[in-house]
Amino acid sequence: MSSQQNKQKDVVNKQMIFALNPKQDFNLGDPVKINKANSYDPTYVKNEPLQKPINQISNSNIGTFQDKDQLKHTNEAKNQKKQNKIKYIATRSIAGLKAYTKAQKDNQDSLFYKLEINKQADKNLFLLADGHGEQGAKVSQYAIKQLSDCIYDMIESMNTQPKFVEQLNSNIITSFQKIESNLVSLSNIDTTDSGTTMNLVLTFENYLISANIGDTRTFYFQRSDKPDQLGPVTLRIKQLSNQHTPEKEIESQRILESGGKIEQDTQGFQKTGPLKVKSKKQDIKGVTITRSFGDVQAKQVGIISLPDIHTFQIQQEGFLVLATGSILDMIDIIDICRILTPITPPNSQAAIENAAGQIVEEARKKAKLQPDIQDDYSLILVYIEMDLA
Repeated sequence: MSSQQNKQKDVVNKQMIFALNPKQDFNLGDPVKINKANSYDPTYVKNEPLQKPINQISNSNIGTFQDKDQLKHTNEAKNQKKQNKIKYIATRSIAGLKAYTKAQKDNQDSLFYKLEINKQADKNLFLLADGHGEQGAKVSQYAIKQLSDCIYDMIESMNTQPKFVEQLNSNIITSFQKIESNLVSLSNIDTTDSGTTMNLVLTFENYLISANIGDTRTFYFQRSDKPDQLGPVTLRIKQLSNQHTPEKEIESQRILESGGKIEQDTQGFQKTGPLKVKSKKQDIKGVTITRSFGDVQAKQVGIISLPDIHTFQIQQEGFLVLATGSILDMIDIIDICRILTPITPPNSQAAIENAAGQIVEEARKKAKLQPDIQDDYSLILVYIEMDLA
């Protein structure tokens, strides 16, 4: 790699991106095994070969000494802490097309990432918000700015003691509640029928904490180098977010108990489009998600801003993916795995940029075939390595 490329890489790894209304730019527990021919067999399980017996040393004193020495090294390895290191990152955010007319709409998504917070390489923050309604762009921008400020305050005293991790999760919930309150009472943004989803990912040491409201999603594709008949590399997928939509029973039950109803829009005499949360007593626009910031009218019928939180310890390097629901409504998680597997591990910034572009473009092409789709498409794609602290 040339010195110029190294300089560019340093800039990428240390910069902060805060894309407010970005311009156009181009639990799964089982391993997913894919080769470059796109084969997939979820039932395939490989039997690991038995280890060959180790030659025994005849002198019992030497043998005992070696056993103790090996045990010492094993314990030292266990005591060595690993920490994450961001190798590459790529973002994409593209405005959707207005339903039926297919004219270009305003992009209401907002992206944010900050690497090496407080000059500590393992502490990184990623935020992705999908705004909706007339003021959706302003709501997503406001929520990201407020949430990033709250997280900075938490990081100053961060450590990985179990009780602290629990406290950090509690503090994230408190931050979401604070942002919801400030958005309605202090922001001067009309949130009557406008709001935003939010996905937060915080990394430190070998921890990855994800919090989300709405249908924006987070996954970690953990690398495994055990070769098998399907190819030299496999990716194990960990889902780190929950979809908060009316299709989910736990979500719909809350809506119905709060005086809401769930139905599609009506065009002529036909039902059309996705399920929406509406009110039984008054005529409201309706929203397709059951948790969000804003959406004051819908909050009266069970919409909440309480996040689901996932805490995950990273064992191996891999890809972190934050994607708007519009992407994964169009393409399957297996499609993303198919795109990422051939570049595992990525050998350049260009490789991960191309992968991010391909994911978004495949989603957009499928959306163009459906007349009522009007979502924006946004993605944060990160490759994480693991280093000894």
